[in-house]
Amino acid sequence: MQDSSRPVTGYPVHNVNGCGPPPPATSTTAYPYVNPSPYPYYPAPPPQNPRPTFFRRLFVAFALLLIIFGTILLIFWLVLRPHLPDFSIQSISLSNFNASNQRVNGTWNAQFQVSNPNKKLSIYYGDIVSSVFHKDDFLTETRIGQFVQGTREVNSVEASYSVVDSFVEGKVVDAMNGERSRGELKFNIKVVADVAFRYGGWRGRRRILRVWCDDVALTGSSGKMTGGSKKCSVD
Repeated sequence: MQDSSRPVTGYPVHNVNGCGPPPPATSTTAYPYVNPSPYPYYPAPPPQNPRPTFFRRLFVAFALLLIIFGTILLIFWLVLRPHLPDFSIQSISLSNFNASNQRVNGTWNAQFQVSNPNKKLSIYYGDIVSSVFHKDDFLTETRIGQFVQGTREVNSVEASYSVVDSFVEGKVVDAMNGERSRGELKFNIKVVADVAFRYGGWRGRRRILRVWCDDVALTGSSGKMTGGSKKCSVD
């Protein structure tokens, strides 16, 4: 017969004396207390190269200077308001003209009137070349001396052209002789000039000025200009 006071294996043991279980064993080794830092630690950044900063500042300063300089030029240009000169052909004559056998001879004497409409700007005319065409066919050219035109000034400019036994296509000869037989010859006069506007000691950049005097009519017999002065286009 089994003893009833002996616990059965596999079930929890109840303390029959009413005492609690013994406390757990404690270690005799002590560890120091470490207080964690409230701020995270970051390593110091590597030293920066000062050269990129210097060049960046230099570029910004240069860009600002360009903007200021461009603004000053724009204001200066708007205040002065440069206008192109006015050209007109006052007279032109043709002498010793002959066109035959694909050869042309003749002498043209032209007088231009050039007006500067600017109140504050003078105009410098450098290299000037003037040409004579029959329609689109080139006949001859000449050079005109350089000059300076003051503000609101009007100048008379003369040009002489000559062609001696110059070759042209047969269709050009036929066209000119046909016009002459009808009593009127028409030529196109072109002027190309290297010009620059001036204001006191300041001079603007040079530009090419192109002048066209189209369909300038001359009488077939005397070679004198018909219809009075003729205004030319300028660009």
